[in-house]
Amino acid sequence: MKICFLVPWITKGRGGTENVGQMMATAMVARGHAVDIVTFDTARAPARWSLPEAITLHHVIEEPGMQQDAQLLLTLASIAPDLVVGLHMNRTFLTYVRAARKLDLPLVLSEHQDPRFPERLGNFNTIERQIAFQGATRVHLLIDAFVETLPQHLRGRARVIGNTVPAADALADPGVKDRPALVTVARLVERKNMHLLLEEFAQVAPAHPKWSLRVIGGGPLQAELEAAAKTLSVAKQVVFTGEIEDVYGELSRAQCFVLPSLFEGFPMSSLEAMAHGLPIIGFASCNGLNVQVEHGVNGHLAERPLEPGSLAREMNVLMRDAKLRSRMGAASLQRYQTDYANDVIFDQWEALFAEAQAAGAPPRLPVEARLQAALDHMVFGDPV
Repeated sequence: MKICFLVPWITKGRGGTENVGQMMATAMVARGHAVDIVTFDTARAPARWSLPEAITLHHVIEEPGMQQDAQLLLTLASIAPDLVVGLHMNRTFLTYVRAARKLDLPLVLSEHQDPRFPERLGNFNTIERQIAFQGATRVHLLIDAFVETLPQHLRGRARVIGNTVPAADALADPGVKDRPALVTVARLVERKNMHLLLEEFAQVAPAHPKWSLRVIGGGPLQAELEAAAKTLSVAKQVVFTGEIEDVYGELSRAQCFVLPSLFEGFPMSSLEAMAHGLPIIGFASCNGLNVQVEHGVNGHLAERPLEPGSLAREMNVLMRDAKLRSRMGAASLQRYQTDYANDVIFDQWEALFAEAQAAGAPPRLPVEARLQAALDHMVFGDPV
């Protein structure tokens, strides 16, 4: 099969969507498929991921509009794939649909976020999302709860597949008592909730003077967060590493992982921690994380995200009990190996792509005439 992946910023960042895109592409090449990647980058930079030589990278201008649409259409026509797979989390999906539908190509839309979040930000509302998915052959979602956000007639197109990450070469030892580290990995932006993590850590840090909180990742809030750590009197126990390449090295030396996000899709950072055999702490309301983590088995999930001290109580339970950390870390590793190891997820991706290619371009659905009309207008414009 010849597959074209639309990966939005593979030349600009190393975020979760780009990570999944390069893994999908690399895995399909290894399984004998022909693969192209199209990305949005006017400067035509190389990918920030090491891609196999067999993958051809194509660039389309990054400014949305008619010229971008035209370039994407021409690029896809020149590639002539059997299947298009578009990864994103907002109305860029509509750009993918316009191109694939005009070329009558089967299309998988792969959504990589809790759908509540882009709607909250105004990046992609419910109607736009339904129009996009109406134009897809299949829709790849990360957890079952996201399927329930779709109208009934679209749920049959949805397939739920979690993310995957590489296995760890060196596992962590959660039971270490000498200078243990609580680690988080995230881009330092508002939606990752790092201010709250510092406030919650400040509540337990005095009782655990040997512990450090290592914040792995960079971003626009780093200086502000460093100042907050001083204000909260925990600067000596909090380390900001900035963005680093060897996240796995940090995880292999950690004893516990914490993710304070309220909105995720299927977080890669916590999955990487599971692959290292670490217990996980977070919020029960965070979609994706609440699938990876079973409270009391491979981590602790705080039930009340708006209640001060809720996360701190769960951190305290694990920080004070080395045997509990070891037991939960082993459960995390087992869960990763059984449900989210590379070959497990690659098999599911390949089956989805084969199903979509066999199904062909999505059919018109007269049962949803208004939504179909909105899709046709979005793709073809007003009738002449």
